[in-house]
Amino acid sequence: MKLPILTANLISGLSLITASSAWAENPIHVQQLLQTLECQRCELSKANLDAKNLRESFLNAADLRGANLNGSNLFQVELVNSDLRKASLERTDLRNSTLIDSNFESAKLAGANLRNGRLKYVNLNMADLRGVNFNDAELVNTDLIKANLTNAQLRNASLYRANLSGANLKNTDFFRADLTKANLSGTDLTGADLTDATLDGTNFCKATMPDGKISNIGC
Repeated sequence: MKLPILTANLISGLSLITASSAWAENPIHVQQLLQTLECQRCELSKANLDAKNLRESFLNAADLRGANLNGSNLFQVELVNSDLRKASLERTDLRNSTLIDSNFESAKLAGANLRNGRLKYVNLNMADLRGVNFNDAELVNTDLIKANLTNAQLRNASLYRANLSGANLKNTDFFRADLTKANLSGTDLTGADLTDATLDGTNFCKATMPDGKISNIGC
């Protein structure tokens, strides 16, 4: 009579093992990346790539969910259609990188350097972007909903049609940034610098402006 219970437990255990195996790096792919700096469509989820030199690597369509890339050299890396949800990229060098149609939702990028980066149609919703250097970067049509950009630098950055609704923009530097048709509704811009920024069609509905006042622009 105990057989059905044992069978159910066995099935449950196998399901957990299968689910765990479905989200883990492929050791062969990790070695391929480290040796050739090219690993497109690779399975690298939860891979430990901490402080690795991956300069000018090609990681298009790679699965890097939950991967540890803290402090890595990703200068001029190419990440197109890649999945980096919940990945950790704190203090990484991503200057001159190409990030297109990639998913960084809930990723940790605090202190990363993305100067001159080319970001288009990237999902950075709820990402930790505290102190990130986006100076001279292109963030066209990028989603940054509820992202934390406290103390981030976006000087001369292009945020055309970017969606930053609900984002934390305290002390963020937007000097000469292009925010044309960007959505900053519900954001906290306390202490932010909007000097000489282009604000044509920018939505500031219910945003807390640098002077502490609540805006009705775009409502």
